[in-house]
Amino acid sequence: MKRLIAVLLALATPAAAHVVIEPPEVAANSYARLAFRVGHGCGTAATIAVEVNLPEAVTMARPMPKPGWEIAIEARALARPVSSGHGLVREAPASIAWRGGPLPDAHYDEFVMMIRAPDQAGATLVIPVVQRCEGGAQHAWVEVAEPGQPRPRSPAPTLRLGAR
Repeated sequence: MKRLIAVLLALATPAAAHVVIEPPEVAANSYARLAFRVGHGCGTAATIAVEVNLPEAVTMARPMPKPGWEIAIEARALARPVSSGHGLVREAPASIAWRGGPLPDAHYDEFVMMIRAPDQAGATLVIPVVQRCEGGAQHAWVEVAEPGQPRPRSPAPTLRLGAR
């Protein structure tokens, strides 16, 4: 019986979760796979878009295609070009959005991208996400936790940058 309860709790956890990043920490100045886990819809409405707003410190990001979803990338010019394995990069993604689905409220899923983490060991990146749902509902996961304060109702996902 205890085992059954543990299994049910493990399965129920994603449905109660906010939008979070997995893993929560990556090495600074590394290429990393990030999964943005969406644990529920907006009320009972299915999710039809997940929009990830990337901090300016992230100069490279590539989304993983997802069957049934279209990808939209909005770029921004970099203040100064950065070197990559393919030459100088003059613009970077400002946001990546997956649109389509739908992802029913009763299920969870992950939206994956690869980034080049900034060379800022010890820093924490705030990565706001807007979740859009059927019927025009939306949830903006954009609030930043202040030290010593309770966790916000709609916290923005965060990514810690560890030592290289």
